[in-house]
This record gives sequence, structure tokens and C-alpha cells, in this order.
Amino acid sequence: MEILGYVGYTILCFLAITWTIGVRMKLDAGVPTIFGALFFLTSAVVLAILGLNKLHSLWIIVAGFAFSALSAPIALSIPIISAPFRILVGLFAGIVRVGIPSHKIKAAQDAGMRTTMGELAKRQSKNE
Repeated sequence: MEILGYVGYTILCFLAITWTIGVRMKLDAGVPTIFGALFFLTSAVVLAILGLNKLHSLWIIVAGFAFSALSAPIALSIPIISAPFRILVGLFAGIVRVGIPSHKIKAAQDAGMRTTMGELAKRQSKNE
């Protein structure tokens, strides 16, 4: 069982690293993606620091995907939770993206938003 725990922990560390790199490379990453990276990274660090059983990483991986997909939209729709949530996600993204000029980040986010809006318009025109 210990080997299974270390395999799960390795996967958790891999997810933490790749999602964090994804936040840095994909400048128009959405809040769920940034929150997922933060969740995986924090979970991997907490498991290592507290010396908890690595088998916990198996349920943390599953919970991380569900948590980032479900909690981010819910947290953004509730005003009292939205502000601290946005601050936390913004701080993490800011730390990960240190050294990238803010105008490049803003341009990528604007381009991503235009692409998303264009795709939504195409879907609506197909449905009509």
C-alpha cells in the first residue's frame, strides 16, 4: 500500500507542477484552472510538510478536479465569497507569473475572452 501511496503522491506532484506551469504559460487561464493549480500545489506541500500518509493523495487528486471544476464557479457567483476568492487566485497567479509584463497578460486575457465570445456566438447561431 505504501508504494501505491507514493505513486499517487508522484501523480499529485506532477499535477501540481504541470498545472502551475500551465498558469504561467497560458496567460488567459481561467479561475478554475488557477484554483486547481493552487489546490494541487498546496495539497502536495501540506502532505510533505505534515508527513501524512501518501495514500491521501489518491482522494486529493479526485477531489482537486471536482473542487476546481465546481467550487470556482460557485464561489464566483456568491458575492461574499467572491472577493476573497478572487484575491487569493489573483495573488497566486501573480506569484506564478512574476517577470511576465502585465500588458502581455492583459492582451492574452482579452484575446481569450474574444475567442470565447466568438465560440458562444457560433453555437447560438447554429441553434437558431
